[in-house]
Amino acid sequence: MRVRKRQTRGFTLIEAAMTTAIIGIAFASVIELFAACTRQNKVAASTTVAMMLAEHVQEMLISLPFTDPNPLSATFGAESGETLATYDDVDDFHGQTFNPPIDAGRMPIAGLEQYSQVITVTPANPARPSASGTAGNAVRVRVTVAFQANEGAPVETVYSYSWLKMNQ
Repeated sequence: MRVRKRQTRGFTLIEAAMTTAIIGIAFASVIELFAACTRQNKVAASTTVAMMLAEHVQEMLISLPFTDPNPLSATFGAESGETLATYDDVDDFHGQTFNPPIDAGRMPIAGLEQYSQVITVTPANPARPSASGTAGNAVRVRVTVAFQANEGAPVETVYSYSWLKMNQ
């Protein structure tokens, strides 16, 4: 008895279609993975910049006195006529927004115009840091760093950082 050999001539149409579909799905998955990694990298870079901007404010305020050096001034916030260059105590920065953001030397940082630093200074109770306090013992300084991709885009809060400054 003779055995006939089956001749193979290549892939069938179904095999080729299945291979193409599998490779297409794998390729689409890899592209989506790269897109997700790119988005995460952008978020991480933005957060790093925002943390740096908040640290600039903290470094700047650490060296300032808690209370105004002028004993006749009882104003919470900037006194009349004061500017960024002449702010002389911590509460002078209350309610200030800096865009472009500033560094620890109070100079604008070029190239980061999409970011802004919003500073609030509020009385705090050092015995209960999460509660509000009365003026005199401590203040809570909060720096919120916001990002606006372009004119007309929504402003997004990227990072918020706060600390207590004690009256020493």
